[in-house]
Amino acid sequence: MPVLWITVILSLLLALVFLVLFVKEHRRFHFGSPERTALLPLEDDAPPATGSASPHAQPTPSTPPANPQPPPRRP
Repeated sequence: MPVLWITVILSLLLALVFLVLFVKEHRRFHFGSPERTALLPLEDDAPPATGSASPHAQPTPSTPPANPQPPPRRP
């Protein structure tokens, strides 16, 4: 019979911990929408600096290549 009381006490304790953590998390993200919350892991940690290029953009050459191909010859 003491095992039943231990089980009930531990179950109530776990339920209380869950309830406290749920309320704490709900207050933290109360301003967002489900779509916004789902996309949070995909955001960058720091915003990009103003005026700089995207880190994923390919650099464009500012000068033409050193050895351009000659135009094809006509017969």
